[in-house]
Amino acid sequence: NYVYEKNLFSGMGEHLFGPGEPMTRAMLVTVLYQMAGAPAQELSAASGVTLYDVPESAWYAPYVKWGVAQGVAAGTGDGGFAPESPVTREQVVVMLRSFASNYLGQSVSGGADLSVYQDLNKVSDWALEAMAWAVSQGVVSGSLTNEVLTLNPQYSANRAEVAAMLRSFDEKIS
Repeated sequence: NYVYEKNLFSGMGEHLFGPGEPMTRAMLVTVLYQMAGAPAQELSAASGVTLYDVPESAWYAPYVKWGVAQGVAAGTGDGGFAPESPVTREQVVVMLRSFASNYLGQSVSGGADLSVYQDLNKVSDWALEAMAWAVSQGVVSGSLTNEVLTLNPQYSANRAEVAAMLRSFDEKIS
């Protein structure tokens, strides 16, 4: 309800919200654009961004280009973006940290001690600082299963999980 009422998410069709459906990278950047206040003038400034897998005709093209131009999102390192790929939990926190720092101009220093998480070794090097920051800010938390605490950084985040992270981010950071 929070993300729907804030106009951050829309449904996936008439009468279908799809909370268990995977969140894609394109969907997440579009949501961040909405969180930024949907600044139309910034869309035109980002039109020169080129990514080989983001066709001009795609619904998400202007938002992906905006995210890259603003330093909120990065490509896949090969000139692409993988817009329709499911976003992982670690990718979500990296984009949220980049949004806070690069777009909102906020300090993103500090972070939680992640050594208590049994799957710490599965957090990518490029996501480690962002994950520690997100945990310290309460944007993301671990899962406790059979007395084992994990972050599940490589898991695809569904729309409900991303909605919960966005609510925490919006209430605590932005």
